[in-house]
Amino acid sequence: MAWGASPVGLLVRVEVLVTVTCGLLATLVFLGSGRRNSRSPAFRFVVWLALMMSYPAVSYTIGLMQSGSFRNDLVVVWACFLLGCADGISACSVDGSDQQARTFLNQAAQVVYVLLLLLSYMSSLQLQLKILLLLLWLLNVAKLGMRLQSLVSAGRDRTLFADNWLISKYMAQREHVRESTWDFDPGTMKGYKYVVTGEKNAQDGMGAYNLEVTDDLVTVERVWQCEGRLMSNGRLKDLCLSFALFKLLRRRLSGSPIDERDDIRTLVFVRRGLAGGDLCDDHERMYRVIEVELGFLFDFFYARYPSPKQTLVPETATFAAAVALSLSTLLSLPFRRYHHHDHRRSNTTAGGFIATGLDIWLARLVIVLFLILELFQYLSLVLSDWHKVKMTCRYVRKLPWHGHPVVEMVLWLMSRATLTSRYWSNSVGQYSLLHACFQNQIRSSSLVRMPLHRWLPKVVVEARRVTRRSLPVSVKRAIHALLRSEWLSNIKYGDRTLQRNDLLQDLDWATSRYAHGGAIGSILIWHIATTVCAAQRLSSKRAAAGGTYRARPVAGGGGSLGADSGHEVATTLSSYCAYLLFQAPELVTDEIFDERLLMEALHRRIQQCIQGCRTMDEMFQKLSGFKQPDDSEESAYEQVILADGIRLSQQIQEKMQDELLLWTVLAEMWVELLLTVTPSDDVTGHVKRLATGGELITHLWALLTHGGVIDKPKKPYYGKGS
Repeated sequence: MAWGASPVGLLVRVEVLVTVTCGLLATLVFLGSGRRNSRSPAFRFVVWLALMMSYPAVSYTIGLMQSGSFRNDLVVVWACFLLGCADGISACSVDGSDQQARTFLNQAAQVVYVLLLLLSYMSSLQLQLKILLLLLWLLNVAKLGMRLQSLVSAGRDRTLFADNWLISKYMAQREHVRESTWDFDPGTMKGYKYVVTGEKNAQDGMGAYNLEVTDDLVTVERVWQCEGRLMSNGRLKDLCLSFALFKLLRRRLSGSPIDERDDIRTLVFVRRGLAGGDLCDDHERMYRVIEVELGFLFDFFYARYPSPKQTLVPETATFAAAVALSLSTLLSLPFRRYHHHDHRRSNTTAGGFIATGLDIWLARLVIVLFLILELFQYLSLVLSDWHKVKMTCRYVRKLPWHGHPVVEMVLWLMSRATLTSRYWSNSVGQYSLLHACFQNQIRSSSLVRMPLHRWLPKVVVEARRVTRRSLPVSVKRAIHALLRSEWLSNIKYGDRTLQRNDLLQDLDWATSRYAHGGAIGSILIWHIATTVCAAQRLSSKRAAAGGTYRARPVAGGGGSLGADSGHEVATTLSSYCAYLLFQAPELVTDEIFDERLLMEALHRRIQQCIQGCRTMDEMFQKLSGFKQPDDSEESAYEQVILADGIRLSQQIQEKMQDELLLWTVLAEMWVELLLTVTPSDDVTGHVKRLATGGELITHLWALLTHGGVIDKPKKPYYGKGS
C-alpha cells in the first residue's frame, strides 16, 4: 500500500488504468455492432460492461493523472488520445439511447479535465509536443460540437414527430393513389411512390406537396425507373426500398396514422412485390429487404446518429486532422528521443519526473489505437447503409453521373464493401411445453437433486428448457409460399388452411372456441396436438427401424412440402410460438399477466397428469387417456386446453392418416397461426428485441404492416363445432 501511494506506484496505477480503458473502448467500438445479431448472453454482457465502464474509467483515469504526485509528460498524451477514443460510444438499450444528453455532458466534463491537465504541464512540455496536443484538444472540442449539433438538429424526438409528420402528410395525400386505381405494378414498383429521400423539400408554400415539380424527391418508383448502369444492381434498389419501408414503419413509433392501409396497392405489394417472382431465391429477397429495414430501425435507436448525415465533409475533415495529428505526434522529435531522458528522469526526487520504461510504449499504443478506432468509425459511416442510400439517391437525381466511369466505379465499390455483420441472428427460440413439464417432473421426483436446483428461481430453471436453432430454409419458404398464395386479409386463425383442405367444418372448434382470447388458446391446443403427433411419428419411425431411428433436420425444397419438410416446419413453428408465449408474450398478446397465469396453471396441470411417468412414451400414453371434461362440469381453463389439445391430436390423425397430408396441413396451419398473432401495437417490445438478436415475428410484424395489416384479424363464426 505504501508503494502504491508513492509517485512510482501512482504512475503504474495510471498505466494499468490506461491499458484497461483502451481495452474497454476497443471492445465497445469493434464488438458494439455485433450485438444486434448475437444471441450469446456472454457476448452481450461484455459489450454492456464495456459501455457501462468506459466513461467512468476514462474520467477516473484522467482525474488520477491530474491529482497524482508525479510528473510525466506522456501523461498528457495518454489523456488527449484517450479522450478522442471515447467518442465512439453508442447505446445498448432503448433506455440508454435516450441518454444522449448525459453522454454529451460526460464528454464535455472530460474535455475540461484534459484542458486543466494540459495547462498544468505547459511549462514542462516541449514546444512541438505542446502544439500538437493543443491542436488535438481543439479537435476533440470540434468533435464535441459536432455531436451537440447532431443532438440538436437530428434528435430522435424531432425525427419521430417532425419527420414522421411529413411522411404521414405525404402518404395521406390521395392524389397519387387515385390517379388510376389499377395503374401499378409491384414487380417494377410502378405506382409505388414511397419516399426514399427529399420529402422535406417536396412542400410548397401552402404546406401541400408538389410531387411533379420538385427534383429533390426520390421515391421507390423513381429508383426503379432510373436507367443508370449502376441501378442494374438489384441490391441497391432493394436497399432504397428497405429505407423507404423503414420510414413508413417508423410512423408506428409515434402512433402516426397509416393512411395507405386501405389501399389495394399496399396489399398487392406484399403478395406480388416482396413475395412475388419466379426465382427459387425469392424468399431470400423478401427476408433480406425486411432485415435491412429493421437494421435501419436498430441504428435509429442504438447507433450514434438517428438519421443519415446529409454530408460527411465535417467527418472527413476531422478524420484527416486526427490522422495527421496522430502521425505527427507518433513521429515527433520528443517521441523519437524520449529514451535518451529515461534514466535522468527516473532518478529525480518525489514530485519530479517519474518514468517506468513502459510509458513511451504505452503512449505509442494509445496513439495507434486512436488511429485504428478513428479509421474504423469513419469507414463505418462511409460504408453504412445510410450513406449508401444517400449516395444512390444522389446518383438517381444527377443525370451527369449516369455513365461516368469513375463515379460509377466508386459507388459500385462502396455498395459492395461493408464493415457490419448480419442484422439479426437468423435463429428462432424453441420451447416444448410437454417436454419441459416432463423434464421438470423427472427432476422433482428424482431422489438425488443438485442443491443448486432448490435455490434457483423457478423462472431460471424453466429458462433452461429454452433452446435456439437456426431458422430452417423450409420455414422461410413455407411462410413465403403462403404470402404468395393468399391475400393477407384471408389469413385468420388457420381458417384458410382448414378451408383449403376441407377440414373447416370438422376442426373449426379448435380455433373458434379460443378466438376471443387472442388466439393464445388456439396456439396452446395446436402446440399440444403437434407435439403429440410428432412424438407418435418418431415412435413409429423408431419401431420401423428397430429402435435406431433418430429424427434429422432436412432442408426445405421448393414447391409443396414433403413429409419431412412439413414436419420440420410444423414442429419448428409450434415450438417457436410456445417460446413466444413463454419468454416474449408482449409480442403476441396484450393480456400479458393473464397469459402468464394461464401458462403457469397449464404447467401444473400437465405435471399432475404425467406424475409417475419415467419415459416419454409413458407420458404420451398417459396423456392419450386424458378426456375432455363434460360440458356440465365446471372445469378449469387449463384443463380444457389440455383436453382439447389431446382431442385435436387424435382427431387430425383420424382424418389425415396420410403422413404427407398431415404434416403439410400442420405446417400451413402453423404459418397461418403465426401470421395471425403477429400484428401488434407494442412497438417498444419489438425494438427492445432488436438489441438481443431480433425475432422472426418482428420481421413478420414489419412485413404485415407494409401489407396494411395493423390489427389482429377478427375470427368469423361458421357454426357449432363438433
